[in-house]
Amino acid sequence: MDTGIDIRFAGNELTREEWDGVWEILCECDNEFVPPLSSRNSSSQKDLRLGPGAAGSRVSDKPTAYFEELRKQQFIIAKSDGKVAGFMTFKTGYICDALSDFGTSNYITTVCVRKESRRQGILAGMYDMMENGLPAGVDSARISTRTWSQNDAHINALMKRGYSVIKRLPDDRGPGIDTLYFGKVK
Repeated sequence: MDTGIDIRFAGNELTREEWDGVWEILCECDNEFVPPLSSRNSSSQKDLRLGPGAAGSRVSDKPTAYFEELRKQQFIIAKSDGKVAGFMTFKTGYICDALSDFGTSNYITTVCVRKESRRQGILAGMYDMMENGLPAGVDSARISTRTWSQNDAHINALMKRGYSVIKRLPDDRGPGIDTLYFGKVK
């Protein structure tokens, strides 16, 4: 069955229209993240606490600093009818303190799908590309990502794909909001 969805590895060479689409989706999804993307300066920022004066305090109405950081990363782009419907960004050869026991990996920093394009297999297709479709120069035997403990939809998707929790940072994003690092060895 042809779903009309085209998913491809784009590296960081996107067309102007694709960059515009990524920006639109990032703005649309901004407040679905904890903390919101507009309150972050990086996709791998360590301090994610919420509350007045914390690093998670809103610094802008738009995720401008976050977007500029994403532009330096690798992209998997999903398009529907020629329009960007979703994207996944990642860093190659990534390691941080929380992943030190897991080792170097392709670290997925951001996954966003337009609200109107959800439940069409886009998320699964982008994960398929990450796990089995990357060019040799950027592929890795290990894949990692992080999310917050109340992001049930993403946690369930990761668990179904064979990812496991590598590290839990209790109350990392505020009281009762843990950061979960997930990993998978292909």
